[in-house]
Amino acid sequence: MSELSQEEIRRRRLARLAALSGAGSGPSPASPPATPGASVPSPDAMAPHPLSRLSPTSSPRGSTEPSTPDLTNTNKEPNYNNEVSKSDVTDQTNIPADGLIVTEKSDNNLLDEMPDTKMTDLSQTRQYNSFDSMGEDTLLSCGSVRVGSLPQSTVGGSEGTSTREDSTSRSISPAQFAEPSPVRPRPNVSPSCSRRSLSMEVDDTSERNSQSEQQHEPMEVEDDSSASPARKIYRSRTVSCTELTEDQLRHIVAKILQVSWSEDSAGGIFVPSVAAALLDNPKLSLDELASEAIMDVITQIADGSDPLNQKLIAVSETSKRLSEDCGDDTLTSGPLGSEMDADKADCPTPSLPIPKTIPTQGLAVSYLLRFYNNINLYEREHPKKSSEPPLSDLLQNLRTLLVNHLVLVLQGRFELEKCRKSPLLPYLLIGNTPIGLIPEVLLATYTEKEVFEEVFIPLLMGIREEMRRCVSPAVGRGHGAALRALRSLCDMRAGPRHALRPVCALIARLPSLCPEAVTTAPGREIARVSFLGPFFAISLFAEENPRLAERLFASGSSDRSLAFALQREVEASRNTLHNICHNILLCPEAREPFLNYFAAILQRNERRAQLQTDERSLAGDGFMLNVCSVLQLLSVRIKLERVYPLYTFQPDSWANVRDETRLYFTAQEAQDWLDELNKDPNHKWPEAKFQTVCWFLTLHMHHVALIPALHTHQRRIRAFRDLQKVIEELMAAEPQWRNSFSALRNRELLSRWRRQIKRLHRSKQCAETALLDGDVMRRSMQFYASACALLTAQLEAARAGTGPRAGAFRATPEWYVEDIAEFMLFAVQYVPRIVADYIEDPIITWLLSAICNSHLIKNPYLVAKIVEVLFVVNLSLPLKLKNVYEKFMDHPMSQTALPSALMKFYTDIETTGQSTEFYDKFTIRFHISIILKGMWERPIHKQAIVKESRSGRQFVKFINMLMNDTTFLLDECLTYLKRIHEAQEGSAAGASGASAEARARALAQDERQCRSYLTLARETVDMLEYLTVEIKEPFLRAELVDRLASMLNFNLQQLCGPKCKNLKVRRPEKYGWEPRRLLSQLVDIYLHLDTPQFHAALAADERSFRKELFEEAAARLAKSCIKTTTEIERFKALADNAYQIAVSNQQKSDEFADAPEEFRDPLMDTLMTDPVYLPSGKVMDRSVILRHLLNSATDPFNRQPLSEDQLRPATELKEKINKWQREKKGSTS
Repeated sequence: MSELSQEEIRRRRLARLAALSGAGSGPSPASPPATPGASVPSPDAMAPHPLSRLSPTSSPRGSTEPSTPDLTNTNKEPNYNNEVSKSDVTDQTNIPADGLIVTEKSDNNLLDEMPDTKMTDLSQTRQYNSFDSMGEDTLLSCGSVRVGSLPQSTVGGSEGTSTREDSTSRSISPAQFAEPSPVRPRPNVSPSCSRRSLSMEVDDTSERNSQSEQQHEPMEVEDDSSASPARKIYRSRTVSCTELTEDQLRHIVAKILQVSWSEDSAGGIFVPSVAAALLDNPKLSLDELASEAIMDVITQIADGSDPLNQKLIAVSETSKRLSEDCGDDTLTSGPLGSEMDADKADCPTPSLPIPKTIPTQGLAVSYLLRFYNNINLYEREHPKKSSEPPLSDLLQNLRTLLVNHLVLVLQGRFELEKCRKSPLLPYLLIGNTPIGLIPEVLLATYTEKEVFEEVFIPLLMGIREEMRRCVSPAVGRGHGAALRALRSLCDMRAGPRHALRPVCALIARLPSLCPEAVTTAPGREIARVSFLGPFFAISLFAEENPRLAERLFASGSSDRSLAFALQREVEASRNTLHNICHNILLCPEAREPFLNYFAAILQRNERRAQLQTDERSLAGDGFMLNVCSVLQLLSVRIKLERVYPLYTFQPDSWANVRDETRLYFTAQEAQDWLDELNKDPNHKWPEAKFQTVCWFLTLHMHHVALIPALHTHQRRIRAFRDLQKVIEELMAAEPQWRNSFSALRNRELLSRWRRQIKRLHRSKQCAETALLDGDVMRRSMQFYASACALLTAQLEAARAGTGPRAGAFRATPEWYVEDIAEFMLFAVQYVPRIVADYIEDPIITWLLSAICNSHLIKNPYLVAKIVEVLFVVNLSLPLKLKNVYEKFMDHPMSQTALPSALMKFYTDIETTGQSTEFYDKFTIRFHISIILKGMWERPIHKQAIVKESRSGRQFVKFINMLMNDTTFLLDECLTYLKRIHEAQEGSAAGASGASAEARARALAQDERQCRSYLTLARETVDMLEYLTVEIKEPFLRAELVDRLASMLNFNLQQLCGPKCKNLKVRRPEKYGWEPRRLLSQLVDIYLHLDTPQFHAALAADERSFRKELFEEAAARLAKSCIKTTTEIERFKALADNAYQIAVSNQQKSDEFADAPEEFRDPLMDTLMTDPVYLPSGKVMDRSVILRHLLNSATDPFNRQPLSEDQLRPATELKEKINKWQREKKGSTS
């Protein structure tokens, strides 16, 4: 052959290729040469008849006319016996043991052909990935297979028959193995399979294969006596200890690629180009041989052939959705469960349905993956031999060839019918890609940007599309495969020291990562359109995942195990998302675009934090909570020392607070402070580091994600309770409307409201499952602990008043403080155990610091929320929060500064600037009174309160407000009790019609108001009672004692006077009305303040003080055994002393009745005893003006600001008054 010219060699080779390919015109194209199926037959079926192997002389290679069998006459084909004894096998060592020479597929061996990769569960994924030779009517349902007619491309002559003769009639081409008879299907096979039976079959087949493979060990292979002399001449030995010959290496190549080019090749796909190449050049290198074989297989696929019957034609008729290209728009079986038949419960269900049609590009990829997996299988079965040259080099070269051809196929460089999605997508979603394939593809392409993008962008978009379908409301499950696929891609590294993350960088370059907003709903748009949007859209909320609510919470019963399982599943998904995002952020070129994506989500959903929003234009709670959770996980290891606290004020900050309400500054004051900071030559804005940006993005994401979700849930609970109450009220009134004209309307309302409350209940259960997740609450509390530490540091700087941080706290947005308080209130109420286990000292320190420095916070409602946190912690002691309360009480700040701060805030809350301030102050003061009551029971705190009472005017103001509240609340309570008494008496008299309904509604309203006021009044009276035990002097001050005595006398008259019967109501415990307890407390206050000053104040009360009133009260105390005899006697003595002073006062009043006008107080018209000048020039008695200043720090005549320091004693006028009194007494005597 060497004597021929190269042109002659080329001409002869092309002629032989044309002859071997069977090209020619005919009525119907002949089937491709020898395309046996790939299933593994039984050992008996694998034994060929001695005559089944054709010698080269029977069909000369140089012949230009192909040997075409007569497909219409099956008698011309040799009739093979299915039960051939092993003695009849002439050369079984040349028949490969892995099923490369196979027959039609039988049901008991259908799964044996699947490559066994590390990431593959054979029982679940074989049906999808093994595109084996199945008939057109073959059905695949839950792993059970029905064998029907075979494709005509692999069966000659007959139409759908399964007889042995018809199934074995095939076209024969040169150098092609004749096909043995098929394996008979196993009789009485159950239509539903089990994992155990499948695994047993696979194990049996694997054992047979391993036994056969041992015959091919290189050191045990004997020279084939039937080999031609030419083959022996060109046999060359390798220079390795394994002593593999060139023919043995070619045999391995043929076995791995499942091809054949000669009579003794270990393959199943005939590759004529390789046969021709070897004929021209017997010394053809292994790389050239393998490359030629792969190209030949791809060419056959491009021509419409399916050499190994990889393509599955049909799918189960019960499949709900079919995929046109590589499994798109298909239903997946997710971890949330699906309804299955009882007999299929144990069957392996494919996680993706089989595509209805497979384009040739997908078919080519399936072949290349099959060949690549054969390398892995061979290395696993022959680990020692495969680890040493030359076989190790050969296998690596084969990998490189397969990867290169795979890249070319994925790029579309061949004339193949393209898939709409990446052909690798189904394998990656199921996790069935051969080990090492995807990393090899990445390493082969990442240096060429265009090639890399052509390969991986379709794959990424296919994963996104699958995720989008899984999280859609129509499916709502099965998202785990897409998440794991994306994570596996993002985990891949390349480059020196594995420092590069090409897929992460590619994601950052995608235009869809953070697309520009083009609609009027930017928040929802970025959640739907962005590349990672579907991955963050996993949700347990009924509004976003209605099928979850309908499927799992339809019964309405709360199943904790179900909620826990759902929480664990979502938490696993969030951990996977965190892994993906962390890998992307580790890529330097992807970090900034990815942080910009988070910032865009934040900015486009800022309106979620507003009270009134259009939820249709914003992202859902589930999406935002997932983003927030990922940011929490990213921030968990960020040290606060590395966070720049003034980042939000930087010009290029992604966390903008320009339009936010500040803690103390107005918008103009904040801008002035910022301008001054920019002009400071010693100040320079540092470059924002990742730790700073990530931490502040996490803080702001809590504001637009977690807190709005908590508010929505609380509104949902209120709506549920209100609707439930309306239904109960309408049902209770059914006897009244049952026979009226409104009966039909009321029944329709009941039916509609019951359906609505059922939906609300399901929605509430879903929201509780999502929000009351222990991991979410724990991470949120831990992150808010770091936020509290930052705020505390800024507050300390503001108190010091030095440095650029001095104004930072005052310029901080209000919601920084409010969100912490809102979260703590929610957590204490719904997840107290999380609070008890994970509350940290920074949170406690911040809450106490904010209360003790309330002057640095302009909005009193912010401080009130923090006070409410302490209040609910105090009330939640039975809920195992005692350790939390102890931490608050043991803090040094609570033992020193907290009591005085609470008393000061008690007085400051008198005016808030809001229209509801009058009613708000009672609620806030109720919280403070509960906290002070708890502190009074602890000796250290009690001592601090007593010490505060001696410090000056602040405690006097506190007592004044306490007395004001007591007076008002008791008056309101007694008024409502009288109205309830009248209403109950009226209902007993009888009423009918509309008046009865109106009276019932009015009574219900009065009962609610009375119950509320009695709750508040009870605490204020309690506070007066226990404070007067140890503290007396402030209550006896001239500006207070008269008002206190007047209040006590009036309420004593209400309880023991002639009209006390009007306070009698039915079921007083329903309202918390305890008249005996109230009378006892009032008497205690009388006795605690039993001093001459108090006696004089009692006597000065001309409106209510009467000796007979005290005698009647003493009689009631004795009759009801409310007080002891000693206490009753002390009470009577107090009344006698006051009465004597009252008689004396009456005499003085008559004596000084004609006092000059200038000696009288202009407000009270009483004789002044200590006159003072006001800045306006007016003269008032000191006790009167001080009493006025306790309530309002203004001049009563011109409303100008006024304080006690501005009062000037009127010494001359006082002397005139005293002189006049002496003269008056002298003249009288």
